[in-house]
Amino acid sequence: MQYDIVIVGSGPAGASTALHLAQRAPDLAARTLVLESAVHPRPKLCAGGIMPGGVSWLTRLGLDLDEVPSTNVTEAHFLFEGRGFVVRRDSAVFRVVRREQFDAWLVGKARQRGVAIHEGARVRRVEVHESGVSIETDAGQYSSRVVVGADGANSVVRRMTMRGAPSRLSRLIEARATQSQVGIDLTSSIHRATVDFSWMPEGVQGYFWDFPVQIGDCAGRTWGVFDSRACLGSRPRSLAPVIDDAFARQGIHLDGVPLAGHPLRWFDPHGPFSIPNVLLVGDAAGVDPLLGEGISFALGYGEIAAQELMDAFGNNQFDFEDYRRRVLTHRVGRYLRRRAWVARLLYRLRSRALLRCAWHVLGFPVGKLAEWLLVDWGTPLRSL
Repeated sequence: MQYDIVIVGSGPAGASTALHLAQRAPDLAARTLVLESAVHPRPKLCAGGIMPGGVSWLTRLGLDLDEVPSTNVTEAHFLFEGRGFVVRRDSAVFRVVRREQFDAWLVGKARQRGVAIHEGARVRRVEVHESGVSIETDAGQYSSRVVVGADGANSVVRRMTMRGAPSRLSRLIEARATQSQVGIDLTSSIHRATVDFSWMPEGVQGYFWDFPVQIGDCAGRTWGVFDSRACLGSRPRSLAPVIDDAFARQGIHLDGVPLAGHPLRWFDPHGPFSIPNVLLVGDAAGVDPLLGEGISFALGYGEIAAQELMDAFGNNQFDFEDYRRRVLTHRVGRYLRRRAWVARLLYRLRSRALLRCAWHVLGFPVGKLAEWLLVDWGTPLRSL
């Protein structure tokens, strides 16, 4: 089957690319196909936080996140050994969704706007040739002028078309449970999230998180550990004992609740973003190495890629030599570069005394910096 554009992956980055094309170039969107290896709603490991910038991108696409079950976090506590700073918003510091519901909703909106989506089509091979790209899947053969790799940290598109590119992978481990499974009252913390950096002196380049989440009709929590690995060379430690230690400190017992792990590819401004006929977006290109924020940045990548594709088909030029500059100068790239710099600086610290000073003594200025860098980075979305 022949298309002008094939987008591999229907998560936030792939769906956002398709939705931006449908909004700005409907004729091109009608010649676009999204391939998804699973069938929606499909399980997806993710803490599920969507920052205000992500909500703004959805609004610009004419989408209302209130259509998806979510939990508003009105207090976000950033802690080290029990002390730190709090970011508060009357409406929400950020919102937490279940990825299987959120992704299915995005895909449904793309279908409504005329984008073809083939599910259950796992990509096995991608070959780039002079006239375009050939894609082999479990569901058959496809060809296109351009392929967009939106297939996550373990991107098949990236692996098969950009061989030898260095890996920059973070680690995450996660558990979810309802109030009945936890055995403690969660109602008092239903709108509170915690990001705890107490394990940095022990080699964790990141934090333990505790977020509220809606699980079916029940209030629940999602817990996990994010280990950035932005500072190369240090030996990674096992993450399971970290989450066990965090649970023990809170008196939480999750017998029978499984832990699941997954990687996240972090943003490297010198890494690959494209080759002729191929673009990468979202996790396949790289997202936040500081806190592992993926959804909001993935939605922004969709805007960048859609404009690059529109220009390419308008000029009949598919070398994508300008895509790196477009990414790095866009709001998404500017903030990812800043977060990468802060991550390399922060996660190099192993001194407990210095970390206590940063959180206990400098809590207020650090908190204000965090509000700008982590919460308010995407709002308001002016003309980009």
